[in-house]
Amino acid sequence: MSASRATRHVSPVTVRERGATLVELMFGAAIAMVVMGAGYTVLNGSQKAASTNSQTAEMQQSARVAMELLTQDLKTAGFGMSGPVGNCASAIVPADNTPGGADVGPDSVSVVVPTLLSTLAAQVTGGPTANAITLQSGAVAAMTPDGFGVGAAVSINGALPGTVSGLAGDVLTLGNTVGAPTVFPAGTPVFWLRCITYAIGTTTAACAGSAPCLLRGGVAIAEGIEDLQIAYACDGCNGTASDGVIDDQNASNTFDAADFISNSTWTTSPMTPDTIRLVRISIVAMQTHNDQKWSSTAPIVAEDHNPTNNQGFSLGTYQQSRRRLLTRTVQVRNLGL
Repeated sequence: MSASRATRHVSPVTVRERGATLVELMFGAAIAMVVMGAGYTVLNGSQKAASTNSQTAEMQQSARVAMELLTQDLKTAGFGMSGPVGNCASAIVPADNTPGGADVGPDSVSVVVPTLLSTLAAQVTGGPTANAITLQSGAVAAMTPDGFGVGAAVSINGALPGTVSGLAGDVLTLGNTVGAPTVFPAGTPVFWLRCITYAIGTTTAACAGSAPCLLRGGVAIAEGIEDLQIAYACDGCNGTASDGVIDDQNASNTFDAADFISNSTWTTSPMTPDTIRLVRISIVAMQTHNDQKWSSTAPIVAEDHNPTNNQGFSLGTYQQSRRRLLTRTVQVRNLGL
């Protein structure tokens, strides 16, 4: 057979071992890059969504914690107090941000709060000289670091208030006697009455690193709480006698939102704290970290506080954080002064 007519033989092994062309490699790399880019976009979006959801959940939880603590303390405000407790001359001491007009910042409020001190270690029988009560062993020592001592206001189960005039171990001497025929059996709870102020902290120092926050007695208890607004409904504060019915502030002949007062010093008769019967609490919580891709609608107005009136307000900065408004009406039992 001549060379010109010879048939070139290609081994099957050689065919199988042929590599990809440059065009095929480039096409494959392009597909891989598209797939990886899509995967990164999905992963990045998922991470941002998870972070946003986590922050939103934390914000809502902070608002709930703040509201529950305020609610509980306002419900039991006073606890049968018989005189001033610390800086509280009454069971509830309102402090509106701007009593004469629209607020330009958060309100605050001071409340006489009962804290369980101990229980009676021995029965107390009323009489002309019955002014000493014995608590469980170690009760006084446990509360001393928090400031408990002579001069502290106490209440035996909310029924008998008194002021500690002497201490001897776990035996308290009261400045008043337990009148006959009163008997308090062993195991009866004894409470320490304290004046606690709720306010908004605006510095990292006050908020233990993350501002703003809600302060309870100067201690940060809920982070991300930006605003606290409180309005009060009363019985007998509009010049009429107390009759067990909330005063009709707007003469509508029905109980409505306008019967709550948000601007008052509550220091001039007849508008005094002892007439307060309902408290409307509004709490605004915000994310602790700004979300650059979030843009809310209008600023949240709580009671008479529009944040656009705040000094240095920036709408652009304000709208970078999600916020929630939580409102609750609380019936109080401030039977003290």
